[in-house]
Amino acid sequence: MLTRILSFKLLLFVCLVSVACQKKDETGQSPLDTRLLGKWNVISKTNTKKTGNQETEREQELYDKGEKTYEFTYNNRLVIESKGQLQVMLPVWMEGGKLFIGQDHPDKEPYTITFPGNRAILVS
Repeated sequence: MLTRILSFKLLLFVCLVSVACQKKDETGQSPLDTRLLGKWNVISKTNTKKTGNQETEREQELYDKGEKTYEFTYNNRLVIESKGQLQVMLPVWMEGGKLFIGQDHPDKEPYTITFPGNRAILVS
């Protein structure tokens, strides 16, 4: 019986330590979801403005394949290219399953990511 109790406590300790010691990068941020890593073709970008629950304005940009790409790297960078030319490189990180893009600040709005099929949809 004592062996079972000690085994259980040891198992519990290992679980707690592994959760507390999750891998972080040099900035202290959690690494990106591995499904996000690599180069993605951006097919559209939609901006909406709302007043209360009412949508007041919608702006949508559509892109041809390869016209605009997002590349998420292993060192927590987002490389945005437009027509094959580097447009910008931004820091990215994840916290609690949410994706953050750009410089960190208190009012930073995260993106929620879904992976339907072989696509990724980012919504903020």
